[in-house]
Amino acid sequence: MTDALDAARWVPAEHSRAPLPSSTDVLVIGGGIAGTAMAYYLAKSGVEVTLVERGELNREASGTNSGSFHLQLAIHQLSGQGAEADRERLLGEARLSLEAYAVWQELGDELDGSLDVHQTGGWMVAETPGELQTLRDKYELEQRAGIETEVVTGAELRRRAPYLSETVIGATYCPIEGHANPLVVAPLYALRAVEHGALIRTRTEVLSIEVNRAKGRRFTVHTDAGPIDANRVVDCAGAWCGETAAMVGLRLPVRSEGLHVNVTEPRPHLLTPMVQHIGRRLTLKQTEQNTFIIGGGWPTPEAPRPRRYPTSWHSAAGSTAVAVSVVPALADVRVVRTWSGVIVFTDDFSPVVGESALVPGFHACVASTGFTFSPLLARRLAEQMISPASASPFPERYSLDRATVGTLRMEKS
Repeated sequence: MTDALDAARWVPAEHSRAPLPSSTDVLVIGGGIAGTAMAYYLAKSGVEVTLVERGELNREASGTNSGSFHLQLAIHQLSGQGAEADRERLLGEARLSLEAYAVWQELGDELDGSLDVHQTGGWMVAETPGELQTLRDKYELEQRAGIETEVVTGAELRRRAPYLSETVIGATYCPIEGHANPLVVAPLYALRAVEHGALIRTRTEVLSIEVNRAKGRRFTVHTDAGPIDANRVVDCAGAWCGETAAMVGLRLPVRSEGLHVNVTEPRPHLLTPMVQHIGRRLTLKQTEQNTFIIGGGWPTPEAPRPRRYPTSWHSAAGSTAVAVSVVPALADVRVVRTWSGVIVFTDDFSPVVGESALVPGFHACVASTGFTFSPLLARRLAEQMISPASASPFPERYSLDRATVGTLRMEKS
């Protein structure tokens, strides 16, 4: 990761901490990968755009995750009702994964910088007959969607992945999975956005949003750095997107959770592919420095702002225990660093992307698998905002209004 960090450049502090302009065409709220990507794609097309971030760029989910590309259908995408019950949604998610992969393949060249992208392949393991059946079910969907995966069991699995525990009875392998460096992607997007004319203002918290019904710009956004008028607003606040949407009367189907990431001491190279689990929370990979990164969304205790989510011994121990049960060679490897991040989930497992019909001009770009999908979703949303007649619409299940409309129906009944 060192080379990528050295190559990454940040937006100069004198730019990001300059006074807030009085108006803009598009105001993007949130300085993670979704927000900086939105600013880049809009500014590159000549749109006047300002991004505001209440802290510093890339400090929350986008910079605290483990950088995995989740291209196989994963545990957090499953409703628990079986792959067949979720067929159409999961097919859509699988196809979206391929589109996201194509964007990542070209992103380093487009942004003219190293993103430390590695295509390592990835295993998704099962330890019970039920989990193995889930792998087989989702394999059928992945094949229909065009994702190259295979189900491997028995002696063939032992031959190809001898580091896996005897408790692992089967796994699916996807050759195009991998990871990038989460510390450099959003900052590079931000820098390129500024080079195309975008304004980025950090330490600028949105306090309220006033929807203007009269002529003029549609929104007056009140921040702790002063007000700014905007024709359009894009909610890229990630785990806090629901709070932002509520300022204009919308209810987004989202919830957030703190999560753990653990890093070990270096050991001789053992693991090239990423390892995930279909039934237990685990993502595991070995870095170029031969340390192991152990994640998988183990939760942290809740903490009210402005505190950050604290780490938890229960989750740190739980995630490492799952890693050891799947890869026994990790049993005596010491964890040397742990930190907490945050992740957003949607109640119905679909992203929240597009423009609100209830509040025209208010957009959002939010996905649970945000690091993998945000570059693609931001690019597509920018295309819609620039040329709505020629851009492909998002599926109805991505609608910003779906939870608000559902709530209103329940209240009327």
